[in-house]
Amino acid sequence: MDLVIGATGSLGGHIAHRLLKDGQPVRALVREGSDYSKLQSGGAEVALGDLKNRESLDRACVRADRIVATATAAARGGEDQIASVDRDGYQDLIEAAVAAGVGQFVFVSAHGFAADSPVELARAKAATEQALLASGLNYTILRPVLFMEAWIGMILGAQLQTGPTVVVMGDPDAPLSFVTASNVADLAIAVLGNPEAERKTIPLSAQTVSFRQLTDWITEVGGHSIALETVPPGTEIPGLPPVVLELWTWLAEGGMEPIETVETAVKFGLALESTRAFIERTFGTPTVPQ
Repeated sequence: MDLVIGATGSLGGHIAHRLLKDGQPVRALVREGSDYSKLQSGGAEVALGDLKNRESLDRACVRADRIVATATAAARGGEDQIASVDRDGYQDLIEAAVAAGVGQFVFVSAHGFAADSPVELARAKAATEQALLASGLNYTILRPVLFMEAWIGMILGAQLQTGPTVVVMGDPDAPLSFVTASNVADLAIAVLGNPEAERKTIPLSAQTVSFRQLTDWITEVGGHSIALETVPPGTEIPGLPPVVLELWTWLAEGGMEPIETVETAVKFGLALESTRAFIERTFGTPTVPQ
């Protein structure tokens, strides 16, 4: 039984539905009031619970062979805070997994996140990594780079919905590494039960490009000229939530070094989608008002 934490989210949903399609038994930890109808109709066992509720985590871990954890409070709010979910909640989940004798714990962190980071989410993820290393569990930590869906499709795409100008924080020619959530899901599934992934930390990147190159490609694909405006790190960009602004400031100040991970792709049989291919399928029709 694979227990997926975050199955109602984008990445966790990718993973849960692919496992179900492959005929794997899946249990999904879901919060009461969330929409988990597609998981149920797909054959998943639903465990009502919350990373803030230790008892629910103990129940969810019973007879779970493996855990895949992708959940985060970064885009939530209210009682769901990074401290209560991404830090304390994951500590409780790890303890529950140890008590239940879970055979493998796959945790999705991020490249460049460290305990001394100025970004709260990064510090919480780094704390979870350290807790896993100290737990005695058979862990696999995935460290993907920037998700194309978020940083290209949503952040750039949302700006283009209001006009032909894209605001970029920091140096628009600075190299940044990107990967699709779908490819991260591919890796998460590939490491399950894989001896090559036991007690390993695995980075994942598909391609390194700059924001200027991205906007040039979007211009080519969409058929409209895009004006690129740059602002200093820490500048508020209308429409972006605080956690994104905090992450972008960190990126603009060189927080995430660009990487290439050809070895990871080869070892785990991944067909990585390029940023150009992602842009072609995302911006294949004009998105800028004429």
